Amino acid sequence: MLSRALILAALSTLGLAASPCTTGTPTVTAGYTIDYAPAKPTIAFEEGYKPEPAWASSHVAATYSFGVPEPIETGFAYAQFKCQHYCANNGAGGFFVDYPGPDATAGSNCVCFDDLIDPDTFVTHNESWVGAWNPICK
Repeated sequence: MLSRALILAALSTLGLAASPCTTGTPTVTAGYTIDYAPAKPTIAFEEGYKPEPAWASSHVAATYSFGVPEPIETGFAYAQFKCQHYCANNGAGGFFVDYPGPDATAGSNCVCFDDLIDPDTFVTHNESWVGAWNPICK
């Protein structure tokens, strides 16, 4: 059986890019369907988490800000919903969303990556509203 890495290398050699993906099922949060699998940390963080900064900066494909309307639970779900569609058109990997709170002037921060987010590499982040997601293989 061929490994995923070997298949991706062969596709790359042929000029065909394969998007990274993972297993999972879409998630419905506050009524919004996220067609990505949650990338949850493998350890518990009391005040939020984010992708490791060096990895994130080397894999960022696009960024955007989306508003977070009240109530926050629904508004943050909507921001993640919007981010998934933005990233589907601007990157081939996972995405991360955080919301600094109602005093934030830009709303939520949406970051699209060109690779899957590895849950083992999250670091602490002083934000309680965060979400990390990886595309599901179709």
